[in-house]
Amino acid sequence: MARRKRHSRSSRKSVSSSRKVIASKDKMKMILWNLVLSVILSIISAVLYKMVSNELLKNFFAMLGLIFGLVALAFLIIYAIFVVLRILKK
Repeated sequence: MARRKRHSRSSRKSVSSSRKVIASKDKMKMILWNLVLSVILSIISAVLYKMVSNELLKNFFAMLGLIFGLVALAFLIIYAIFVVLRILKK
């Protein structure tokens, strides 16, 4: 059996690598809104964790608090990256 020739995909890679991330005001506003929402949900989960006496609900709110806290941390990192990109753009 003869092998088929493989076409190089270097032209596709050059197109996708030339994209630039633009830190627009709309993206910054959306990231900040998601950050605030995640922090608020994390705080609500922590308060409910302290108030509930049922062990199952206590574990549930602890996990929710951890998840929302990690999501808030991720949005904080993304927001910091966009601020740096905006500063470097000027």
